[in-house]
Amino acid sequence: MDSTLVSLESKKDNLEVSDSKKALFFNYHEFCVTSYSELGTSLVCDHSDDEALCITHFPNVYVPIESVSFKETRLVRIPRRFESYVDIPNFSTQLPGKEPAALVKHTTNGKFVAKGIYQGQAFGMASVSPLSDYLSDSEFKKIIETINEYLYNGFHHASRMDSVNAVLDTLTFQIWNSLLIRATKSPLLELEEYVQALNKSAAFQDKNLRLISPKRSGFLSVCYQKFKDVAKGSNGVQLTHTNHLSYTA
Repeated sequence: MDSTLVSLESKKDNLEVSDSKKALFFNYHEFCVTSYSELGTSLVCDHSDDEALCITHFPNVYVPIESVSFKETRLVRIPRRFESYVDIPNFSTQLPGKEPAALVKHTTNGKFVAKGIYQGQAFGMASVSPLSDYLSDSEFKKIIETINEYLYNGFHHASRMDSVNAVLDTLTFQIWNSLLIRATKSPLLELEEYVQALNKSAAFQDKNLRLISPKRSGFLSVCYQKFKDVAKGSNGVQLTHTNHLSYTA
């Protein structure tokens, strides 16, 4: 299975990078399996490494396991990046499958194409997730950049300001924080409002998409939620699969 490191499109551009053995970013949430059933069958068989499925969407851990939502939604997790900041949450602005070290051999025009069934869910052989069928590169990037901006403003120098606010609150017998809350709005609260507005937007509701608040994952990933859809596999077989796209910051 190839990655963008050896794809025809990126081989020339990444020549200097590969020569220097520089580590390239990939979505560390995904993994590959070789034991799965072919489309249209229920028989689980072992496959070669070149035919491995790439697991790019996951169970919805934000709802009860016995609920209907658990059965009808899936999550796509967007990974955190640490090149710019270690102590400030910052997430990848690249759609899954577009990262420098993504698996790309079996992609079809950058869209999710099912190749097999694993644990009752349809998966392809590339890093492309179902999210690519609902959001363009630019739409995805704009959303993540907005999230990253709120997080930067919310966490930058937060410890120093918290110390100052704690001292002032003590000196004023807890009056300071009461006044501060009324006079200012935390960027993290603005992020929550942004998530709510996005989920209520026509663009998300028409596509049955939902953005999970990054706070719910402890700012470790960004998650999109998608309700059950009917999709076609590469052999034309109709598949009922669930997609949950979730950003967790």
